[in-house]
Amino acid sequence: MDRCPYLVDVTADCLWLYPSSVFCRRPDGRIRVPAPATVAARCDGDHFHECEGYATATGGGGDDGA
Repeated sequence: MDRCPYLVDVTADCLWLYPSSVFCRRPDGRIRVPAPATVAARCDGDHFHECEGYATATGGGGDDGA
């Protein structure tokens, strides 16, 4: 199973207002914390290529909507 290359594991989860085990950090410097359902359905699976944020970060165009 593939995983989005912009998905980063959280090592100090007490820093988050809403507990999460990962966050999304794209090359443009923006950090997003996807919902657990989004991580399971898109980020941590073979469907991360469908993410608009991934497409934008890799030059594929689209909205900024990770």
